[in-house]
Amino acid sequence: MARWVICLIVCLSAGLGAFAQACPTMGVVIPETVIIRRIPRPIPDPAAETAIIKEFLDYKFNVVDLVHVRLLRATPEGLKETEDLARQAMAGDQIAIRKLAGLNGQAVDILVVGEAVSTVEVIEGVIPGRLENGRARVEVRAIEVATGRILAAEAIHTGGTDFSPELAGKKSLEQAGKKIACQLARAIAQRYPLPKQCFKGCNLPNLTLGVPPFENQSGIWVHGLDLGQLFATTTETALSQQGCTTVQAFAGDYLVTGTITDWREIRTSYINLPILDLLCRAIACWVTVDVRLLDLATAEFKGHSVTVNVAGIEILGFRFGASPQDIARAVAREIAAWVSSVCKGR
Repeated sequence: MARWVICLIVCLSAGLGAFAQACPTMGVVIPETVIIRRIPRPIPDPAAETAIIKEFLDYKFNVVDLVHVRLLRATPEGLKETEDLARQAMAGDQIAIRKLAGLNGQAVDILVVGEAVSTVEVIEGVIPGRLENGRARVEVRAIEVATGRILAAEAIHTGGTDFSPELAGKKSLEQAGKKIACQLARAIAQRYPLPKQCFKGCNLPNLTLGVPPFENQSGIWVHGLDLGQLFATTTETALSQQGCTTVQAFAGDYLVTGTITDWREIRTSYINLPILDLLCRAIACWVTVDVRLLDLATAEFKGHSVTVNVAGIEILGFRFGASPQDIARAVAREIAAWVSSVCKGR
């Protein structure tokens, strides 16, 4: 009886071990370059690749460390060879695919291969200091190593900022890796027989919105107040209240830009007597802002015009209810109501 129980336990253990090993192995190779002041710099420790691997592990994918690729990147010549092999693999070269996959193509079942580049420029006048802005593009393909069949092909364009150009470039590439991982994983799961325990699913990341200062063409100027920055700041606040994710302007997936084109005011006296009518009077303001929602990945945009009416009173020169801040908040609410459908995925 004891011998039979031991045999059953051994068989079950072997069966469970085989079941656990049923998940396909995956390797990720994405060479990347950061261009700073127009000078390309290949990166030996790719940020986009690392971000994708981290997300894949969270999804319960069986990711393998491609040691031979890591060693190859230890020299400038090896970095160049890795880039060449990645480009050839993306073009369908089976020899390059098997070289990257390791052990003559036997190390992994699925090879995720691609290329990534980030360009870094200075953003002037955003905050004190020199804020660096990195814009990255990552292109990847998931390839079944044994057959060369393409399981998925994805590309993404996003940004990141920092005071250091190197970190700005790395951040933009890291963000691109995080954002592309889920859509890549879903595409792989649709075309490759993954057992349930091999992929727990994932949620696509939220789209991010940046709001640079608005342009003021209305002819209205308020001493000591930057109306363009005021309208941008209140719009960011209104978008956040709508559940949107806002980031530094050029690090977003979308830009919300605006131009204040018209600003009209009517003052009506409560007291119809000379001089006394300056003590207290009603104020009515009509403000029009032309808004654009720009997709930074495609350069496509949608236009929208917002006109708000704001009323208030003015007592001894002090306004209540029709200040520039009140007008900016009213405009911001209208803009957020229009834009929020984008960040909510509709």
